[in-house]
Amino acid sequence: MEETQGLLKINPVGSLGPGDRLLVLLHGFGADENDLAPLVQHIDPDGRFTSVCFRAPIDLDPFGAAWYERDETGEVDAHTFRSSVQAIDRTIDAVCEAGGFRQSESVIIGFSQGCAMTLAVGLGKETATAPSAIACLSGMLQDIPDFEYNLSSVPNILIQHGSLDPMVDIERGRRIRDVLSEAGQEPHYAEYPMGHEISNASLFDLRDWLSTT
Repeated sequence: MEETQGLLKINPVGSLGPGDRLLVLLHGFGADENDLAPLVQHIDPDGRFTSVCFRAPIDLDPFGAAWYERDETGEVDAHTFRSSVQAIDRTIDAVCEAGGFRQSESVIIGFSQGCAMTLAVGLGKETATAPSAIACLSGMLQDIPDFEYNLSSVPNILIQHGSLDPMVDIERGRRIRDVLSEAGQEPHYAEYPMGHEISNASLFDLRDWLSTT
């Protein structure tokens, strides 16, 4: 499905079962809509979800894509950030309408920059219908001017981060946990002796968490 009418390109991974709920996976910087697709068979072996992977709208040279732009100091461009949040929300809505899914029963999983998008879509005040659960893998919570979060809108949140991550420091994962905890949330938080990746241990924990959503 190519990007049309403001919708993102989708990799329709499908389901191993009835798949009566929607699972959305958002890749990291420099990856694409195929990157997280292999996870589905491991984290949803019973086919409870119909899974889709979205491609970020900013194409990178020579390959891959990004959800938002950053300057040389690492400051996030607010316009591209908000535009991607809106595009993800619109695309989820379109997939739910086409497949007969309830957006309120959907789950979003994001890795790295995709984690920032997962938090922004799941907890953003501009999102009309929040998902039932979100998973934040090796990522960060971005503070964007004029972008507000409703930190209590999603009751089931998983955070995973590698203590050896050379790209997104472990403190950024801990900050997600701390911000949510201060807002009254009780996120599921776990650290692993890994880098910027998804290890076998974190994958199994992600599967177990998803099975309870």
